[in-house]
Amino acid sequence: MPTHIFSLAEKKVIDVHEENSKALFAHNQNYMMRAYPSGMRIRSSNLDPAPFWRKGIQIVALNWQRWDEGMMLNEGMFAGTHGYVLKPEGYRGSKGVTHVENVVPASQIVRKTLDLQIDILAAQNIPLPPGDDDAKGFKPYVKVELHIEGPEEHIADDGQEREGEYKERTQTLRGRDPDFGGEALKFTGITGVVEELAFVRFTVRDDEFGRDDLSAWACVRLNRLRGGYRFVHLSDCEGHLTEGVLLVRVTKLLR
Repeated sequence: MPTHIFSLAEKKVIDVHEENSKALFAHNQNYMMRAYPSGMRIRSSNLDPAPFWRKGIQIVALNWQRWDEGMMLNEGMFAGTHGYVLKPEGYRGSKGVTHVENVVPASQIVRKTLDLQIDILAAQNIPLPPGDDDAKGFKPYVKVELHIEGPEEHIADDGQEREGEYKERTQTLRGRDPDFGGEALKFTGITGVVEELAFVRFTVRDDEFGRDDLSAWACVRLNRLRGGYRFVHLSDCEGHLTEGVLLVRVTKLLR
């Protein structure tokens, strides 16, 4: 049973990780740690929680006022779990083991190589972006992002992940019920994958001049992503589940 919890701002976690990453990881195998967003985030933006989870930090606080990438990844991690997820093997301590020299080093965590193909077949009832009521002018495309730990992953100064993020997108179509015809989005030969701490994020955006407004999204932890034909249920920009769905075909190989 953990006997204490450290609560550190994101930039302090960065400092500790740079000074002694092994000690930080070893501590978090046996004791609790909480990371929270910097007070400089005056617009309530969020850090990327995934690099902090990969450092063994159990609790990553987020600003729930904004449904951004950090909140989407948090939903992907904890959906349907009541807020509790068991850490992967190698991230958990052993009974009676509390010293750095006795814990399982991070280098012994089992990592795999991933080949992933997601065929985007069709979508239905995609919600329009906030403030948009012109379905005829809606030009959606689907972007799939794979959030994976990079080979030398560090936590950047702004709390956002830089390495190990992969992106592919479909063509642009029209309307709320587009037929993408099985367009294949491929991610091959990706090394260093820990399934329980990797995420597949789907976003649907309106292709416009300048910034492409978000209309819907979904995020799935990789170890929950099953192969075959699947419906991906979409949420809106405020995190509410909608009637929108993507029909996809998943081919996943871990070796």
